[in-house]
Amino acid sequence: MFCESCGAKIGDDARFCGGCGAAIDGGARPDVVCDPAASALPSCDPRLVGFSQKMYNLDFERARAARFRKEMSTGVIFLFVVVLLFQIAPFFSEDFTRPIALAVGCIVGGFGLVCTLVGGAMRAWASTWDGEVVDKTIVKHQYSNRPDKHHTHTYYLHTIFFRLANGGRKKMRRKLHSSSLNAWNMMTYLGIGDQVRYHGKLDYYEKYDKSRDAQIPCAVCGKFVDIRPDRCPHCQAPLLKP
Repeated sequence: MFCESCGAKIGDDARFCGGCGAAIDGGARPDVVCDPAASALPSCDPRLVGFSQKMYNLDFERARAARFRKEMSTGVIFLFVVVLLFQIAPFFSEDFTRPIALAVGCIVGGFGLVCTLVGGAMRAWASTWDGEVVDKTIVKHQYSNRPDKHHTHTYYLHTIFFRLANGGRKKMRRKLHSSSLNAWNMMTYLGIGDQVRYHGKLDYYEKYDKSRDAQIPCAVCGKFVDIRPDRCPHCQAPLLKP
């Protein structure tokens, strides 16, 4: 038997995939108590419970390829700009000759291009895992760029913690200048106790129970959109829902 999430070979009696941690369970879905007549939300639909299989849609493959091409183009432009800027250095320093300037520019610009390639490879091989939201925290941090520390900067580290189906732990975090829970929409979208599947290649967190959601994030552009259409109105990518 093979895992439907990552394709790894697993035992016939396995409950979880040893490669990506996805649950191997075709059992019944949990009961959903939902009264559409009493809800002001546009969804409240029991049919919106479950993980989507639309992640295998070719639209996502094309979106990933387009994103990688855009990043590579940006990396190449950055390389040329850095090399050109370093060609100015010999006019201000006799010790900084043109060959040295060219070599340094290629090294600095090439480093950015290599980082782009590594990032694309990591996304291409990123694993998929299932987990549960177990905690959310907002921690205040202060730092100063001056020795006297009279001028301090403040930021807040928003973190969502997950417990994986195989017992491991993951976290998602973001630095913000606000301590409000609504400052990061994922902090309000994902609640403690929610079952979540992380689609590694899409870098997307999908909630299992979307029956009470008015909006869901798009897996391509990341914008929160109305859950009722089948496609994102901004980028036309399929919305990940059952």
